[in-house]
Amino acid sequence: MKRLIFLTMAFSVFIQMGWAQKDVDTYVAVNEVEDPNTFAVIISNEHYKHEAAVPFALNDGAIFKRYLIKTLGVPEQNIKYVADASLNDMNYNLAWLEKIINVKKQQARAIVYYSGHGMPDEDSKKAYLLPVDGYSTEPSSGLSTEVLYKRLGAMPAKQTLVFLDACFSGSKREGDMMKAARGVAIKAKSAPVTGNMVVFSAAQGNETAYPLKSKEHGLFTYFLLDKLQKSGGAVSLGDLSDYVTEKVSETSIVTNDKSQTPTVTAPVGSTDWRKWMMADKAAKKFENMPKFVPTTQTPAAQQGAQQATPAQQRPAQKSFLKRRTTTTNEE
Repeated sequence: MKRLIFLTMAFSVFIQMGWAQKDVDTYVAVNEVEDPNTFAVIISNEHYKHEAAVPFALNDGAIFKRYLIKTLGVPEQNIKYVADASLNDMNYNLAWLEKIINVKKQQARAIVYYSGHGMPDEDSKKAYLLPVDGYSTEPSSGLSTEVLYKRLGAMPAKQTLVFLDACFSGSKREGDMMKAARGVAIKAKSAPVTGNMVVFSAAQGNETAYPLKSKEHGLFTYFLLDKLQKSGGAVSLGDLSDYVTEKVSETSIVTNDKSQTPTVTAPVGSTDWRKWMMADKAAKKFENMPKFVPTTQTPAAQQGAQQATPAQQRPAQKSFLKRRTTTTNEE
């Protein structure tokens, strides 16, 4: 009997290890339970008109959407996914989410995911999300996280989850990208959070949000997806936060020789969020799916890239954009 129990446990571990090593993009947990009361906005900004591209941002958002549908059971019609979004695109889709939640109220859960550039305002130290047509030197061309959190916090949702694979610290323009990543100019302020809202950020205010080049994802997004895959979606926000923070912190030191520490922001004194579940029931089966192939640059991004003067020919100016660098030591 003991031997049977041992063999069963060993087989279970073997099975878990086997599928855990599968690619998160193509080996996806499929939940049989639908979640019709979750609504999401996903913004993936990769191809910028006036700034460097953000490697793998389109892949980040597309695969996160795949997990919302397949692993968490969110109907596709409940998700707005926007690739290379302008400021108008971002505001329009956030307004759609507000309208839905104002009708559904406490029945609904809202999820906002963003992958792309973040930037600070030199004067106020406030953090901004940068649309693909925005300028890092002009905060008014971006979306303030303070404004975003106020809008989302005012919604009467049961839960509001925000995932930001971006960083908000400024970098000096002199030197190459690695030197720029080391030369931190500004530590952006953390905007307050209210209501039933929790914000997961990829890095602290003075850090860079790096890519995991071998996985073709942002480092933060990869381990977010990794945990959803391993848990079949049935993971608490507390466990998700602990896992992502540990894995991202360890991996960044090893591959980049620099710190990246994900953070969680919740209303002051709130701890109930740690018990919130991404999915109430774990997915029991897995599906092999095709690799996501990002489309080429949007016409607007291509036009902007063609019209932009090469960086080395531009007159010197202050730029406080924190770019996600593609240079790592990872094999």
